[in-house]
Amino acid sequence: MIARLECVRMLRSRRPALAVASLVFFLALMLLGFYTYAQTQTGGEVDFRYTYENRSYFNGLTFALYAFYFGFQLVLPIFVAAEGGVHLAGETSAGTMRLLLARPLSRARLFSTKLSLALAYSTALTGGFLALALGVGLVAVGWGDVDLYPGVLQMSERHEHLDQALALQRFLWIWPVASLAMTAPLCLSFLLSAYLRSPVNAVACSVALYLVLFVVSEIHFFEELRPWLFTSSMSYWRELLREEIDWKAVHQSAASLAGWSILFSGLALARFRHREEP
Repeated sequence: MIARLECVRMLRSRRPALAVASLVFFLALMLLGFYTYAQTQTGGEVDFRYTYENRSYFNGLTFALYAFYFGFQLVLPIFVAAEGGVHLAGETSAGTMRLLLARPLSRARLFSTKLSLALAYSTALTGGFLALALGVGLVAVGWGDVDLYPGVLQMSERHEHLDQALALQRFLWIWPVASLAMTAPLCLSFLLSAYLRSPVNAVACSVALYLVLFVVSEIHFFEELRPWLFTSSMSYWRELLREEIDWKAVHQSAASLAGWSILFSGLALARFRHREEP
């Protein structure tokens, strides 16, 4: 009953619709940038069209990779953190937390229900964004093979090639792997939401803290600090697009992210169980 109520309230909040609209707008901008960049690099010779024989570097799978990479780093975490930040602080600010706790419902069950719903939302949003990026790539650009070169994505130190069928399989694997990575910022936002009583402050602090940690993890000056930041492991899904996957590195990053998520959610639950509601 409580899960259904929370789901209906989330849908009525229009947060999912806002997230989807923003991601669609982001993909539109990425498509425009990808097209103009391809035109510039090829001297205007590139021709995007619906085709399975397009073997150009500038194809739909490459577009999906670039779009998902930048969206995963800078857009998805904002909406995930926003979702986690409003669940506890939002109830307190609106004065509805006391009404929920007046039911024959333990705090632990209420917390786990909210967290489970937020995790499902995060997983669906990640998978939907990945599927949408692939769909836009197919329709607007045309698919082909995936070629990785040393460059802005920092995915490879040499040229690596994945044929179209294998690349699509790897993209399918990326969904659960990337969804696990998103649990860390989500649980961090729950932790802040448990301490802060204003949803605006909880969301703002969650997004700001994620961005700070992300920037620090990308700067080589902090080489010794990077292993201790969960943001350093979040892009481990890129390993799945190599010719030879380093499964040990994948498992280590997944374990690290799962550990951070458990720590953040555990601290959030401990705080929520003992805090007093106004």
